[in-house]
Amino acid sequence: MTPAALWQRLRSSLVSRLVAAQMLTVLLLWSAAMAYFVWDTARYDEIFEPGHMGPRADMILALVDSLADRPEQLQEVLRKLDVFQRRENHEEDDLALRMSMNVWLGDRLLYASPGSPGVVPTTQQRRLEKLDIDGLPWRTYTQQSARSAARVTLIRSGHAVSILFALGERGILILPLLISLPFLVLPAWWSVRLALRPWRRFSQEIETRSPGDLAPLRFGSAYRELRPVADAVNTLLARVAASLARERSFIADAAHELRTPLAAMRINVEALQAHRGDARDAELLDGLVRSGERASRLVAQLLGLMRSDSGRAQAVRLSLDGLVQDRLAALSGLATQRGVELELVSAERCEIEAEREGLTSLVDNLVENAIKYSPAGATVSVRVGGDATLVVEDAGPGIAADWRERVFDRFFRVPDQAQPGSGLGLAIVKSVADRHGATVELADGLEGPEGRGLRVTVRWPRD
Repeated sequence: MTPAALWQRLRSSLVSRLVAAQMLTVLLLWSAAMAYFVWDTARYDEIFEPGHMGPRADMILALVDSLADRPEQLQEVLRKLDVFQRRENHEEDDLALRMSMNVWLGDRLLYASPGSPGVVPTTQQRRLEKLDIDGLPWRTYTQQSARSAARVTLIRSGHAVSILFALGERGILILPLLISLPFLVLPAWWSVRLALRPWRRFSQEIETRSPGDLAPLRFGSAYRELRPVADAVNTLLARVAASLARERSFIADAAHELRTPLAAMRINVEALQAHRGDARDAELLDGLVRSGERASRLVAQLLGLMRSDSGRAQAVRLSLDGLVQDRLAALSGLATQRGVELELVSAERCEIEAEREGLTSLVDNLVENAIKYSPAGATVSVRVGGDATLVVEDAGPGIAADWRERVFDRFFRVPDQAQPGSGLGLAIVKSVADRHGATVELADGLEGPEGRGLRVTVRWPRD
């Protein structure tokens, strides 16, 4: 995985981001601790090194005083002591950490540690000095014997206080933390997942809701971090509910107000038809009747859409194939007027849980649309499958793939549509299907003289 892909994966997951933040915080704390250890070691070296070197110098001077009359033996003892101390203090492998010594007896140099800078000038006793010898920094500590002319100078590189030295002094505290870092990832991931469980339950509450359920969310308000999100969602739900209520009220009022004058207009037109005169009057009256029928259908669709949105009807166990057969019989007159044949294919009995009124509206809109857009002499095929599937197929102009999502929008009509309509039929079908948890799919239908036709498939969830 490339670094860019890894970063994108971390950014897209709250769990990954939180775990990474925890690990980064731990690393920063450890880095701060290590920096403190280095600083503290340097401070310790500056302040307390004379106290550390003093006893070491006293021990060396005691050896010199006791073996001053045997210089050869004294040199051998000093050499062995130097080797022993370097080994015990782990100073053999690093010059920067090595402690060297120059031992003098009067003006005579008795012993100089291997790797020491040679003769080191000293000006102060029992104090730490910083010297520059051959361009390199050194720190020295000189102590004079109180019983003889012996003196010892302890020498350490000026670079001795380094991160390696600090880790050598305090590394025993840091090493377990560094080793345990990879093993912290899994517990950190588990703890974050556990802490985010309320978020998952909150999202599940929203996900499992039906499309028409606009009641306020309850779960999120129990947690302080979730409360702002829950309040914002509840405010949005309240606004949507109020907007839908106003829309349903408007549709209901408009539809009911239109029904009475439309019915009166139709009665008057039919009365005029009975007393019509020439052929031109008959043509005008027939046009008025068709306009009234379209207006009445629009009112019926608006009322059906309002009832579909309300979702108040009770779902019952009913026979899908039986209801489809009844609706085809009711619409056979319309099919005869248009010269279209209705064909029903039902393999076996199929029962579903549905609202009778809503399911009737769904079937009527699908079959009426198929009849309206089919040319004369065509066949509208209606199939009911035992797997709770309804398929309505016609040989009309069809719907291009680019428009198949948009046709479910209310009042949307495909451009250059020859047949009159309101653009509500498929919107009602989609609304009823959503309320029942069903899916609606559009595809090419029967090949006809006007195009590829349209096949509408509605699938209900199985019990």
